[in-house]
Amino acid sequence: MAMTLRLDDEHDRMLEALAAKFGRSKTEVVEIALDELAAREDKSARSRAAFERVRTRDAALLERLSR
Repeated sequence: MAMTLRLDDEHDRMLEALAAKFGRSKTEVVEIALDELAAREDKSARSRAAFERVRTRDAALLERLSR
């Protein structure tokens, strides 16, 4: 699906510079950035879920350690 991306001048210059630096098109740079952001968010969500599991599982131990 095609779309139009509207950027201010500063962000357009940044995108242009990154595209030139990596020898990619602007579209490819945006796609890479989206993929990396989604992966980072997924990793953060998995980390939060793991922390919550440990916090719940070890609640009594954590309580004793906090005294």
